[in-house]
Amino acid sequence: MLLCLSLGPASAGEIKIMYPSEGDQLPTLQKTFLFGNVKPSTAPFYINGSRIDVYRNGAFIAYLPVKEGNFAFKCELLDGATTTYTRNIRIRPTPVRSTSTLRMELVHPSDDLALAPGDSLNVLADGTPGKNAVFSVKGLAHEVQMAEMPAGSGRYYGVYRIKDEDEARNAELSVKFKTGLFASTARSTAKVRVSVQRRPVVVETSTDTVILRSGVDSGYLMFLPKGVRLLSDGREGRTRRIKLSRSETAWVDDSKVSVSTTAGFLPLNETGTIRVSRTPSGATASIYTYYPAPYIAEAKENSLRLTLYYVNEHTNWVVYDSSDTFIRQAHVTQIGENTVAVDFEFQPGSELWGYDVYPGTRSMNVDFKKRPSVSGVWPRPLAGLRAVVDPGHSPRTSPPYDGAIGPMGSFEYQVNIETAYKLRDELTALGATVYMTRSGEETVGLTDRPKLAKAFNGDIFISLHNDAIPDGEDPFANPKGFTIFYYHRHSMELARAVHRSYVRNIPLPDRGLRYGDYAVVRQTSMPAILVESAYMIMPEQEEMLNSPVFQRRLAETVASGVLDLFGVKARKEDGKKKR
Repeated sequence: MLLCLSLGPASAGEIKIMYPSEGDQLPTLQKTFLFGNVKPSTAPFYINGSRIDVYRNGAFIAYLPVKEGNFAFKCELLDGATTTYTRNIRIRPTPVRSTSTLRMELVHPSDDLALAPGDSLNVLADGTPGKNAVFSVKGLAHEVQMAEMPAGSGRYYGVYRIKDEDEARNAELSVKFKTGLFASTARSTAKVRVSVQRRPVVVETSTDTVILRSGVDSGYLMFLPKGVRLLSDGREGRTRRIKLSRSETAWVDDSKVSVSTTAGFLPLNETGTIRVSRTPSGATASIYTYYPAPYIAEAKENSLRLTLYYVNEHTNWVVYDSSDTFIRQAHVTQIGENTVAVDFEFQPGSELWGYDVYPGTRSMNVDFKKRPSVSGVWPRPLAGLRAVVDPGHSPRTSPPYDGAIGPMGSFEYQVNIETAYKLRDELTALGATVYMTRSGEETVGLTDRPKLAKAFNGDIFISLHNDAIPDGEDPFANPKGFTIFYYHRHSMELARAVHRSYVRNIPLPDRGLRYGDYAVVRQTSMPAILVESAYMIMPEQEEMLNSPVFQRRLAETVASGVLDLFGVKARKEDGKKKR
């Protein structure tokens, strides 16, 4: 049960703490927030002796000091008889390091490594300052000197470059202080092991939408379908390094690929004939290849570049569709060893509305979306538009919650869908055909939402959300209000239009238009935005979000932004401007 309730005598008040939950463990911090609600709202309310402001409906949010270890928030509501409640949590203690004895702790690497000849083994240790530190890898490297940087910091760095003749398999890594023959020392033996991988292995993506990153914990680089072959020449823990070319690498979760029996060899792949065809929503291009290739798609000012890896250029023909007025030309270039760029240039005045890259039978395919045509005529100016409305999150009423929760116990998924219903009605009244990724209490996965948008052949995608803050952040430090996020270049104008509409119409602080790396806007093949309309955890904004009047205002605001995107002028009736 969600609510944590304390009741005094029958005439006494109520105290409900919505967050944090009983027994929660929070990171090491000096202050944190908690929120909930009390009845009656007019009674003096204290937590750990501090008077807490209570909103008119009884909701509150407080930001209070905490101490490490087991900690209690002691709540008192003074309404004649005193109602009390205690919420127990735990604050993770700060690690205590001894200064009286020698100490040495390995910091990096923290996972098993497989390194290729030419790679560098970088080792970082933390220990007693001012000592002589070395590291060793059993059977590979003995007492490699480490440098303390900066001097006196106790942070020791060392590096060993893997040689062509080196061999190691699950070798033990250790760090220590080098001392005199009879002096005591500190030593740390890592649980991680080091191996030398002399030859790359072929792996194949085993699920849809496999993510390749630019580094182990870095940003996204590729999104590949199932069945794409890759060369892996190293690993760190559960992450494989992918060798794309001589100078380019990527990293993929080991659970998303399967190892082929073919070691270090990819069959020849090359581009053949490119065929361009007109489609109802734009154009499509089919690039002949023997098998699916890893790729990066980059939209530019008036073109799109598709970079294919492990591929050689052998295109003798580009076949155009005389009825297509979208693609001006396609051009293929060998830009590196086994790396090909295919550039699609658009006709002057054509606008890339979105794109989708996917493998076919002996081909790599690109679908190009052109700007949809809407009527622009009142009372149905958006007739011809296919809009996908995504109510963020799915029902989950016990920790961990899917989405934010407010002081009065409002769940974000509920608020989102009520606003989505009103946006659906608003866009429908304006002539658009509207599809919803979630229409009720069903659970819809995060990656399924962009797939649904594609299946609906949507022209725009709008994901509705409301915000919260991380543990320990001061809820009163910065203004809390609305934010509009986009990811792709072709989504920028939709984001700008809706953001301008929020600035005009929503009486909350503007937290800005922002690039945001969110799955639902990253994996969509049409202009897509994610809207954070308000902060669920702020009492006044939670109350607003539960108001049908405010929900309608949000819907009208988003719809107004969509009208602006298509250049639809305000409606005029009886001498007055109306939408």
